[in-house]
Amino acid sequence: MAADDPSDEEVRAAIDAHLTRFGRRRHPAPALEDLLLTRSHLLEGTITRRTEDRTEQTRHRPGTLDLSDRPTYDVLGDYKLGPGESPLDRPLDLVRRGTVHLRSCDCGNGRRQCADCRGMTYRPCEPAQVCTACQGVTMCTQYLKHGGLPSTPPRPPKPGRADRPDERVTCEGCHTPDSACPGCRGWGKVRCPQCEATGRIPCASCSRKGTVECTTCEGHGNLTSWTAGRIAWPRRSEAMTPPVPRPRRIGSELDAGGWQEDLLDTDDPLPGDLSPDQRAALEPHLRHRKDERERQVVLRRLTVVTARLSGSPHREFYVFRGTDGRLRTVGRLSQEGRWKASVIAGAVVALAILVLVLIR
Repeated sequence: MAADDPSDEEVRAAIDAHLTRFGRRRHPAPALEDLLLTRSHLLEGTITRRTEDRTEQTRHRPGTLDLSDRPTYDVLGDYKLGPGESPLDRPLDLVRRGTVHLRSCDCGNGRRQCADCRGMTYRPCEPAQVCTACQGVTMCTQYLKHGGLPSTPPRPPKPGRADRPDERVTCEGCHTPDSACPGCRGWGKVRCPQCEATGRIPCASCSRKGTVECTTCEGHGNLTSWTAGRIAWPRRSEAMTPPVPRPRRIGSELDAGGWQEDLLDTDDPLPGDLSPDQRAALEPHLRHRKDERERQVVLRRLTVVTARLSGSPHREFYVFRGTDGRLRTVGRLSQEGRWKASVIAGAVVALAILVLVLIR
């Protein structure tokens, strides 16, 4: 019996208290011989391993990189970790001997053509914009005097006052007084405020240089290349298959149980009070894995006692310790009780249907 296993008398007292609390206690209190007890010794756990991974790849970094502080190797698989090189907190980066070299970037000088202006230092812009005051529709009331709708002049005028569009000014196309929109003075379009009708605006992406810094070499014009080896000990956790599953009907309640926890490191033996069946269930999980360097095992144990009263086969009780060390009791309908309840419910439904039929 494990240290947290409740005795039969403790189980009887816990069930008696449960029945009293919910007003279902029989008189007198249930005796031990009235209880049918079944113990389930639950064992759950996780195992976290550190297995060694060795990888190798070619790396490139901008400019001239000093790699002299990194260990070197010839064959990554043959490298022996030295004192202080255990990659517990972070991977150990190495350099393959004779692979470090400086090469030119294909940009040539650390700069590349600007993608926005394609090296022109400027971007095209529409010289004229539709007048915001008249929208190009009511720019002049005397279209026939200058041959119909006026075209945009070679250099559109600067925007005029647009706060009072109903006010008319002299048209620059037909020279008729009080006939044109004050915003465009009869042309329908005004000069673009960004390019001042030149048709081009400076490229902001490259600051009018036509080139931008190369993102590959970060402006250095060259790259340091080498074969990088990496040794890492990542954590990998797995849950152990419990030899005895939790009682399905109180699975969530057991999360608040007072589980006895054992923490075992790599060479620690299993607890001495484990049963042979529990040891056999743990054995497949504890076998040494390839490239395993360290491991940590967390075992959680809890005893759940299932009890039935000899005179009440339709109910069952689950007794286990809580986090405070005291016994908790959870009552449930037994499988037989659930079957009887479903039969009664079916009979009630059938009777109700019969009554409805007869009434009609």
